[in-house]
Amino acid sequence: MTRHHPNNVRSKNQKNILYEFSSLQNEMTVEEARGFDAILILGGGAPTSLSAPPVYVQNRCDAAVKVAEIAANGADDWSEEGVARVIPNILCLSAGTAHVPQAMSLDGLPIWEATASAAYILERYPNFPEEKIFAETTSYDTISNAFFARTSHTDVAGWRNILIVTSQFHMDRTKAIFDWVFQAPGLDGIMPESLYRLSYLATENIGLSDEALLSRMEHEKKGAASVKRLSVQYPSLKDIWLFLVSKHDFYSASKLVAKTKKANATPLNGINSV
Repeated sequence: MTRHHPNNVRSKNQKNILYEFSSLQNEMTVEEARGFDAILILGGGAPTSLSAPPVYVQNRCDAAVKVAEIAANGADDWSEEGVARVIPNILCLSAGTAHVPQAMSLDGLPIWEATASAAYILERYPNFPEEKIFAETTSYDTISNAFFARTSHTDVAGWRNILIVTSQFHMDRTKAIFDWVFQAPGLDGIMPESLYRLSYLATENIGLSDEALLSRMEHEKKGAASVKRLSVQYPSLKDIWLFLVSKHDFYSASKLVAKTKKANATPLNGINSV
């Protein structure tokens, strides 16, 4: 799956690169690691506690920090200004997973998947600078991961050289979606391929049973065909926005109202629905 490039040096016209976590230490140079403006970590499943996302998501977080370690080039104190400056930002993605109950904290507020990923990193890697980690808490699937990562973060922050991290079973569809969304022309009509350089990092399929992995892979295969159709039907960033707010169960107002009415048809814990 890994694609190598001559002398590990990327040219301006080179297509995006796919790295493998298992061979990352030998595959990625310090220069490349320092070249990334941001590393995007995809979520995927409700956490069991604040700092406990699913095991396969923990593996994605570990991979992102490994890139930061390569960028730090052996430095012990990552908080030093010179070191912190060359470490890529990390953006944890996802509010939750569509059609999966939201994890809740004791105060009754949601524990976003992105929050759990960020908490895992900060707890497991206390050397990682807090100011270099961010959370995107609006998305509920891979398409909205890409859309809100771009519109709420990368477009605004000026992050242009991006590394996207997800599991092997999820990589093909993720790459198709992020290539589509990040290449979609914005309202100014500028084609973003002249702005964005995307690379991808695939992590091992750990933390899933064989049965669960097969189910995920079948879901990904079906989803890939849908992405191909949607990318043709909704080519611009505004088109993608229109798709989300009119067709998507989690972003269409009418669909959200209908879904909530259905869920509240039966009183919850003896409390009448409103």
